[in-house]
Amino acid sequence: MLKILFPVIAICIFFSNLSYADSPLTSTTFYEEYSDYEIVKKASESRVMNEEFANYLHSKANPIDVKAALINALGWDIDGKYNAEIYCSIVFYKNVKEINKMNLSGDELFCIGYMQVLDDYFNPEKGIPFLNKAVKKLKSSYTVAIINALAEAQKAMDDDWCEVWKLIKNVNSNENIEKDMREEAAEIILDYMRGYEEYCK
Repeated sequence: MLKILFPVIAICIFFSNLSYADSPLTSTTFYEEYSDYEIVKKASESRVMNEEFANYLHSKANPIDVKAALINALGWDIDGKYNAEIYCSIVFYKNVKEINKMNLSGDELFCIGYMQVLDDYFNPEKGIPFLNKAVKKLKSSYTVAIINALAEAQKAMDDDWCEVWKLIKNVNSNENIEKDMREEAAEIILDYMRGYEEYCK
């Protein structure tokens, strides 16, 4: 009996991991539409946080959508990554747990939150509090709202695949926010997420 059960359990675990690798946070590689930015190109090749990337993300002068693309280019790994921790150690000389969210700008909240949900996409709730606060501070930003929705959608994958689509749809139909992301990049996100729309029927 055990000889039969073991391969069945192994197969279930394999497909469970596969489904998470094919998910809102991991399947929306919109950075490709920002490859004309040298910093994004470097991030896609390195995939590890360094001082150059950290300084770019920390600078108030740089646009939020390019920051999002840089983080998206750094990517994810099924075994986890530590880009958020490296970033905080470079910029704040602290680890993420020591960071006081109340003292951060909307951009900083967004960057740390997005890196966290990509670093450990099996547990997006670690970065969601940062992203939720970023949305409140940067209310008019489509980029911030759609990334927050992707993180919330990743969490919703556990319970309600219709909700996964609704979270994205609500942002995309919101006329009160500014489309501060390249249309082609936004379409990469929407093209993938439309696959969940059928679960609302």
